[in-house]
Amino acid sequence: MRKVISNNMLANFKNFSDHLDVDELIALLTFGKAFAAEFESLKLEAPEYVGVQIRALKREISAKIADKREAERKRIKAQLEALKTPSERRTELAERLATLEKEMAG
Repeated sequence: MRKVISNNMLANFKNFSDHLDVDELIALLTFGKAFAAEFESLKLEAPEYVGVQIRALKREISAKIADKREAERKRIKAQLEALKTPSERRTELAERLATLEKEMAG
């Protein structure tokens, strides 16, 4: 289910939620950058929260992207594991057992 960003972008920018999707976070980041640029073009100092929120949005976007990549990596590893033959699994287990026994003896 999609979350809807209300028409008040400034309020959403100030109070974004980590429950938003990456595309919604990117939209807020784009708004924040344009907002900051407009202050700069008017030769005004942007409020402190603008920089703080831009950095927070960048961190949140990076974290969500990393989480998606990790989930995909795990899914692919599970698919690859499911495709292994019993012989391949047996060989891997025997190799792991030999390594453990060597470590315990040493």
